[in-house]
Amino acid sequence: MKKLSLTLAIIAVGLIWAQTSYSQFDKLFEAIQKPPPKEQAAEEPKQQGAQQPALQNGGGGLIGLGESLGVFDKKTSKILKQSVGALQAFQPIGFEEEKAIGGSLAVEVFNKFGGMYKNPAVQQYITLVGKAVAEVSDRPDIDYYFAVLNTENPNAFATPGGYVFVSVGLLRLLENEAQLAGVLGHEIAHITQKHALQTLQRSKRLAGLSSLTLTAMDKDAGLFDQVINEVSEVLFTRGLDKELEFEADKFGADYAYRMGYHPRGLKDFLKILGKAESRGSSIFLSTHPSPVDRYKRLSQLLSQYDPASPYQLLAIRYQSRAKGKL
Repeated sequence: MKKLSLTLAIIAVGLIWAQTSYSQFDKLFEAIQKPPPKEQAAEEPKQQGAQQPALQNGGGGLIGLGESLGVFDKKTSKILKQSVGALQAFQPIGFEEEKAIGGSLAVEVFNKFGGMYKNPAVQQYITLVGKAVAEVSDRPDIDYYFAVLNTENPNAFATPGGYVFVSVGLLRLLENEAQLAGVLGHEIAHITQKHALQTLQRSKRLAGLSSLTLTAMDKDAGLFDQVINEVSEVLFTRGLDKELEFEADKFGADYAYRMGYHPRGLKDFLKILGKAESRGSSIFLSTHPSPVDRYKRLSQLLSQYDPASPYQLLAIRYQSRAKGKL
C-alpha cells in the first residue's frame, strides 16, 4: 500500500510540476524560427579525443611530425589525415544546432499534419503527462514541447531538440494514461538518444562535412535546407533504422515506469495499433517496424519488471481528461 501511495504521489507531483509550463508551446514559433546569422560558431561541448585536430594541423601535428621524422611516408600520412578527417565528421552536433534543426522540422510537422488541435484542455493534459515523463528521462535538462496534431491518422513524431507530437487519431486509440505515457516516452527516447542526429551524421549526402554548426549553415545558404530535407525524409518517408525504433520502445517503457506508470502501457498500445493496422495506413505505421515485431521484442524486455506491479494504468483519468473530450 505504501508503494502504491508513493506511486500515485510521484505521478501527482509530476503533473503539478509540469502544469507550470504547459503553455510553452504558445511561444513555439518564436523558439523554432530559422536561426539568424551569428558572428561566432556555437561553442561545442568538449568530447573525448578533442585533441584530434592537432593530428592534421596543416601538415603539422603528430602526423606531420611523423612524416618529417621518416616514421610515415607521404602516402601513409595522406591516408591517416583522411581517416582523422572522417572521424572529425562524426563529432556530435551541438545543442543549438539540434534545436534549430528540430524547430524547423516542427514547423514542417504542423504544415503536413493539420496544424494544432484546437482544444486547450487536451493540449494541457498531454503536455503535463509528457513533461512528467521527460523529467525522469535521460535528458531532463532540456525544454520539451508537446502538441496534439489535428489529424485522424494515428501518428506520433519527435524532432531533435525536444519537440514531440501526437495526433488526435492516435489519442482516440489509447485506453489509459499508462499507454499515453509509453507512447510519449517512446518519442522522448528518440530525442534523448539523438536517433535522428545519429542518422543525419551517417548520411552519405552530407559526407565530408567537418562540422555542422550554425555558423556553417549561415555561410552556406543551401546547407540548412539540405540538412532539413535529409532529416525530413528520414522521419516522414524512410523511417529510422528498426533497431533505433526498438531501442526507443525499450527506453520509452522504462521512462514511463520511472514516472510511476505500469510498464505494460506501451506494449498494450502496440497490440491496439496492430489491430488498427489492418483498417488503414499511416506514416506512423509505414515508418516503424510492424506492431507485432515491436510487441514481441518489448514483451521480452518487460520480463525484468514485476508482472504484478502496483503501478497504475489510470484509465478513468485518461477518459475524463482526454478521450472524452476529443
